[in-house]
Amino acid sequence: MAAKDDVEGVDKTIQGSCESFHIGHHFQTSAKDTPEVEEVEHVEKITWFVLALTSCVCLSGFLFGFDTGVISGALQPIRDEFQLNDVLSELIVGATTLGAIIGGLFAGFCSDRVGRKPITLLSSVVFVVGAIVIAAAPNFGVLIFGRLVVGFGVGLASMIVPVYLSEVAPRTLRGRLTTINVLMITFGQLVSYLINIAFAKTNEGWRYMFGIAAVPALIQLCILPFLPESPRQLVVKGRTEQATAALTKIYGKSVPEFFVQSELSQIEQSIEISKAGTYRELFKPYNRKPLIISCALQAAQQLSGFNCAMYYAATILHMAGFRDNSSSTYFSIVVSATNFLFTFIALTIIDKVGRRRILIYSMVAMIIGLWALGGAFAGQQGFMTLQDNCNYGTNCARCVQDSSCSWSISQGMCAITSGLDPADIFQSSTGCPPQAHDQALTGILFASLVVYVAGYALGLGNVPWLMQSELFPLSVRGKANGIATAVNWACNLIISTSFLSMTNGVSAAGTFWFYGGLSILFWIFALFEVPETANRSLEEVRRLFTKE
Repeated sequence: MAAKDDVEGVDKTIQGSCESFHIGHHFQTSAKDTPEVEEVEHVEKITWFVLALTSCVCLSGFLFGFDTGVISGALQPIRDEFQLNDVLSELIVGATTLGAIIGGLFAGFCSDRVGRKPITLLSSVVFVVGAIVIAAAPNFGVLIFGRLVVGFGVGLASMIVPVYLSEVAPRTLRGRLTTINVLMITFGQLVSYLINIAFAKTNEGWRYMFGIAAVPALIQLCILPFLPESPRQLVVKGRTEQATAALTKIYGKSVPEFFVQSELSQIEQSIEISKAGTYRELFKPYNRKPLIISCALQAAQQLSGFNCAMYYAATILHMAGFRDNSSSTYFSIVVSATNFLFTFIALTIIDKVGRRRILIYSMVAMIIGLWALGGAFAGQQGFMTLQDNCNYGTNCARCVQDSSCSWSISQGMCAITSGLDPADIFQSSTGCPPQAHDQALTGILFASLVVYVAGYALGLGNVPWLMQSELFPLSVRGKANGIATAVNWACNLIISTSFLSMTNGVSAAGTFWFYGGLSILFWIFALFEVPETANRSLEEVRRLFTKE
């Protein structure tokens, strides 16, 4: 989420030219000794080789989603075992994001020098090592190190997989196949929640939750050596014969030789165009506004608080009264499944509905969900913040969120757990005496969370990545995507390391209303500044910013 990442090199085919997996194209070739022009039709279709290659590479996307989602169900058991406070808990969550920032920068710097395939292989190794380190962590320090290692792998995958896929996919299938990585990220998050449930009642089950991530990484590590480097990278290195062989495998042996040579020629041209672009050009007036739009949409994606719903889903439901870890994780499954389902829906309708329209309407739904979520927490817990010495009075719902506090039966109020007779601590699924409005508030809270996630998955979860691949000319597209992606990860780090502290400082209701307020500001920006790019050529999009 998790993240969807840099789609450098994805051309206009992502805008809907892929109406099916069998697409007709006409190519012209001149006879060697005559002026006549022969028109040859070539029908592109996906090959088993491309399917196998895509499936293998997208395992990195799956691991990206798994390793960012698994913390949701693992966090509470980790807190219990290592006796962690909220700040240390945020460090565990944020360590992966910090590692991802480093990994993304490393991949961006090294991928052109060493190639797409070696970086993808490196991400597999890192995922395996990180999974083992976390699963065997004897103390908090090693656990943090393991999360940093896994984060480094996430950063590598987030940067290199979309690029690798866009360069090995057939031209007219590129958009369709690249979006598979988006689905694999959300699918990885969904599977991580299922794994959380499977080991929720196992002694030190959180170790298995993290350790199992090594399995798909090992599978990828075994298959990748037999797959080719991207043709573009082979051309950059001057290995033209290998690039030709790779293109032949990608398109199938039945393709005519002139078609492969045409593809090779286009790759060479795009490389020359990319070399011509500079960062100075990126900040010229006709690129400045697209850059602002791209960065603003990436910031909106994170500052809407969505990754809190992913990273802290079980914790949020814990706040809502689901005291048992397995129960809160069960409900987290619905949240993750909603994200997966509506991401899939978005990818099937976004070309027909349009990027801008789906963004504007889905953000309204997301904002409604956020404000309703805050309202449900306000009705349940009020606006009480973290108190010293369990001074929560008769606010039981807020009392039991403090790990040092419990509800005293004899006193009818919140008290320090260590000072109470165990028989005097109220025991129930929520830790509080039942109230008439409990069921209604819990229902509103859960429904609001689902609406929020669905709205996000339809719009902000996809549109920023897609639009930033369409707003810039090829010469600066990679550089612009790198800057916008850096904004995304930086905002992700801010959100993931501040959520628990914010709920303690301004209450859960105040936190979600804060996210809702920021989302309203970004919605206004989108309403007035974000253009429609669907069904427009790249040249038409460029004219939107140069017509003045």
